[in-house]
Amino acid sequence: MSTANSSRSGQSKVYLVTGGAGMLGRAIVSQLLERGKSVRIIDIEPAKNDRAEIIVGDIRDAAAVRRACDGVDTVFHTAAAVWDPKLPSKIYEETNVTGTQIIIDTCLQMGIPRLVYSSSLDVVLDGKHGHCLADESAPYPADVKKMNRYAYSKMIGEQAVIKANGPTFSTCSLRLVGMYGPGDKYHLPNVIKIAKSGVRLRLGNGKAQFSHVFSGNAAHAHILAAEHLGPGSPVAGQVYFITDHDTGNFFAFMDPFLEQLGIRGPKISIPYGLANGLAWLVERFTSTSNFNRFSVYSTCVDSTFVHDKATRDFGYQPRFSAEEAFKITLEWLKTQEF
Repeated sequence: MSTANSSRSGQSKVYLVTGGAGMLGRAIVSQLLERGKSVRIIDIEPAKNDRAEIIVGDIRDAAAVRRACDGVDTVFHTAAAVWDPKLPSKIYEETNVTGTQIIIDTCLQMGIPRLVYSSSLDVVLDGKHGHCLADESAPYPADVKKMNRYAYSKMIGEQAVIKANGPTFSTCSLRLVGMYGPGDKYHLPNVIKIAKSGVRLRLGNGKAQFSHVFSGNAAHAHILAAEHLGPGSPVAGQVYFITDHDTGNFFAFMDPFLEQLGIRGPKISIPYGLANGLAWLVERFTSTSNFNRFSVYSTCVDSTFVHDKATRDFGYQPRFSAEEAFKITLEWLKTQEF
């Protein structure tokens, strides 16, 4: 009998979190440990958690993934190359596509029965049209050339995960909207850095609505999905949007954080058309600027989604209130240097 099968036949189940040192991974690990679960982490960065087994490794390394998957019952695959204009295109392909396929193949080879994949709202964005309280019927972009490199790689990864679902291997994909919380390296920090640099510009007219999700609520959704995931369950082979509470304008959402941190927020608005044109000019001279057409689109066009399907299929509701999420995130931000 293999080590993996032997472990699963015993009393203790092992939960693997790829990317366990990241914002979402940390939250999943924490909530699993709260429940008394045995947790293993694989990440290219050493995770700071003395209650979990930690493997420093890369999901692009099949041997490292195999070591991490030994004896595992459920995989939460959160590791990814996150959108950054400075990253070479091949990093998205290698990590979000090839790395995800390595995870899938290893699960199948080692008889791991469950895989929950962390996807993104970006998989349905085409850089032009908006989404207003959209659900899972929203299609992938008809013209994938309109997607940025990150969104395209996450879409391919998601499709591979869902295709792998079968009688002995149950998979699902959770599409997270704009995520924030302790450990955030991209969302709030970028806004804070721009505000501290003295830039006072807001993109759009302030009417565009955006969905957010607190990392603790996203983690809660992952664990609930895994608990309901199995052959023939409503969750198997499905995709789900995971959101928080009320929607709001991107800048209006960020303003209270900046205010509490004593940072002057942006006040001058640039119309969407003008901002898009300026971003196009910037892209003509550099491909590594954070000011680009995708960032303009992401803040000027409605991008709101509902989690009704997740509520129906596995009982998801936000675990943390908007007030709790704000307080927890703010306290963490006060410990950081930007």
